[in-house]
Amino acid sequence: MNQTHKSRLWVLEGILTLVLILGATTVLYLHTSGYRLNLSNNKPGQSTIDLNKTGMISVKSIPDSASVYLDDKLVTATNDTMSGITPGTHKLRIVRKGFVDWTKDIDVYQDLVTDITAILVSQSPSLEPLTNTGAKFPKISPTLNKLAYFSQDKEKPGIWVIPLGGTGINLFRSTPTIAIQDTRFTKYSSGITIEWAPDEKELLVQGSGVSSQYYLVDLQTNTAQTTSSPQLVRSSWANTEMKKRTDFVANMEVADNIKQLATSPKSIWAPDNKKFLYTIQNGNQLEYRVYDFEKPIPVGEKDDTLVLTTNVTDAQPKISWYSDSFHLILVEGNVEKDKKGSISLIRIDGTNKVEIYNNTLYSDSVYSAPSGDKVIILTSFKSGDQTDLYTVGIR
Repeated sequence: MNQTHKSRLWVLEGILTLVLILGATTVLYLHTSGYRLNLSNNKPGQSTIDLNKTGMISVKSIPDSASVYLDDKLVTATNDTMSGITPGTHKLRIVRKGFVDWTKDIDVYQDLVTDITAILVSQSPSLEPLTNTGAKFPKISPTLNKLAYFSQDKEKPGIWVIPLGGTGINLFRSTPTIAIQDTRFTKYSSGITIEWAPDEKELLVQGSGVSSQYYLVDLQTNTAQTTSSPQLVRSSWANTEMKKRTDFVANMEVADNIKQLATSPKSIWAPDNKKFLYTIQNGNQLEYRVYDFEKPIPVGEKDDTLVLTTNVTDAQPKISWYSDSFHLILVEGNVEKDKKGSISLIRIDGTNKVEIYNNTLYSDSVYSAPSGDKVIILTSFKSGDQTDLYTVGIR
């Protein structure tokens, strides 16, 4: 073989190698960019190959290590990102042994990632005491980090505050402190309402009895003084909150009616201070809705979503925010009359409503622990009138 022929072979081999490298690089680039080849049979004996753009789903779960089913096919495990998904609506199901299945129809868009975090609820939630010396009329602080309550503790009756931050809140790990102790002349422990100041430095407490005296409790000095104008205190605190809300929504490009709803005293704001729950009557129906100011809105989410609808004449659920600001806690039933009720967790788009407790309740005020692994209830499993705070562990 002469030198010229060898040179031609080398050139051809080089060109072929270059073509293969370019081809593989192009295929890899298209694949990582979300393109997929689609073989379709339009007519008998005829096939076409289309190059289609796809989307992705990033799926997480709390707790993790759950199986992920897409359109009823096992695809992966949490936490992972699934790519090459045809744009459109897909059924997503997340399964973990010992937990209630999580399902949702997910919208997938080309070139975009739909983020999903599934809160999995145990099929057998655990119940643990948080107090054992009595508790009544609990009230959580604005940041969800403290819980105030009345206690007729035999040693130190009065108003107590229990911290909720950190890991693992229970009877043995949490250390409540007394905010104000009963005196010879004032039985703070017999109070009937507690209200938190926006800065969490004071409590407005209503005493019992015909006079229903009000007290302003300073949590920094553990002192209290009577106030004859609780409305002025409430008004001052409300104005502080109103200014914060008004300043926040002032520059938002939303309709005026949304701004009015956002600053209404009836609206309940989420822990992330980006969403609020409101109600609107539509004929004989009452709609519970959530508006989200987050910009940009996460892929697949809406700025205004319907959570649930009830009849105006029906007993309405008591609703509070779950710690992640994407779920709500629902308390249903006539708790005051029956001393019983059901507690459910529901996503703000109305999906995945899961019952986590259905038993004795002495208050419809149910709160989320900051970590989200527990909700706090007031109940009793003893004869007599002593009630205590308990945690319901959902994972």
